[in-house]
Amino acid sequence: MSQIEVLVPLTDIVVSPAEVLSIKRNELVPLLNDQYRLNHYADSLIQAQSVLLKGIDPQLTQKLSQTIEQLIQTLSASKKVLKQRKFNALQKWLGIDLEFGSSQVEYYKNLEAILDQANHLSQKLQLEIQKSQSRFKQLQGLREQMAKYIQAAEEFLHEYPTFMQNQHPLDNFAERLAKKIYTLRTIQSSNDIAITQMQLSQQLSFSLLDRFKEAQQVLIPAWQYHVKQSQQSGSTSSLEKLDNSREDLIKTLRKSLEKTSKS
Repeated sequence: MSQIEVLVPLTDIVVSPAEVLSIKRNELVPLLNDQYRLNHYADSLIQAQSVLLKGIDPQLTQKLSQTIEQLIQTLSASKKVLKQRKFNALQKWLGIDLEFGSSQVEYYKNLEAILDQANHLSQKLQLEIQKSQSRFKQLQGLREQMAKYIQAAEEFLHEYPTFMQNQHPLDNFAERLAKKIYTLRTIQSSNDIAITQMQLSQQLSFSLLDRFKEAQQVLIPAWQYHVKQSQQSGSTSSLEKLDNSREDLIKTLRKSLEKTSKS
C-alpha cells in the first residue's frame, strides 16, 4: 500500500531559472500590449487540474462494502444451515432430508453469487485506484508548473517598474498582477486540499481491498476446507476448527468495513 505523500509547499518547489525566464518572456511580456489576457494567465494549469481532481467513486466502495456485509451475514448463517443432521425413517419418507439437502445447495449457490459479485467489484475498485494514482502523478506535475508560473509572475511584478519608467498614472497592471498571483495561490491551496482528499480516498480503498483479498485468497478457502472436513468426519474437533475458521473470516471482513464506515 502506498503512503500518503505530503505535498511540498509551492514556495519550496525548486524551479529552473531558465524556465521561469521563458515564462516571463513568452507569457508575461506580451501582456503589456494586451493586458486583457492577464485574466487567462495560467488558465491552462487551472483547467487541467480541475479535470483531474476526481477521487475514487464512493458508490463503488459503498457497493463493495455492502456486498461484504452480505457475505458476513451469509457466513454467520452457515452454522445453522450447514449443521449436520441425522434423519429417521419417517423424516426420510416425508422427504425432510431432501429438503434439508436442497437448502444447503441453495446456500452454496447464494454464497458463490455473493463472492463473485464481491470479486467483480474489487477488480473494478483496483482499476479505479490505479486511475486515481495516475491522476495524482499528473497533478504533482501541474503543481510544479504552477509554482513556476507564480514565481515568474512575482519576479515580473518586481521588475515591472524598472522598464516602465514612463508609466501612465492610470496604469494598474502591477496591481492586477499582484491580485492574479494571490488568486493563483488561493486556487492552488484549495486544489491541494482536494488532492490530499484523493489520497485519503485511495488509502481507504486500499484497506478495503487488502482485507477482502486476505479473506478471498486465504480465509475463505480455509473455511471451505473445514466445511468439507466437518461434513466428512462430523467430529467435535473438526466442528470446532470450522467455527474458529468462520469467526476468523467474519472478523477480517468486519475489519475491512471499519475504516470505510468512518469515512
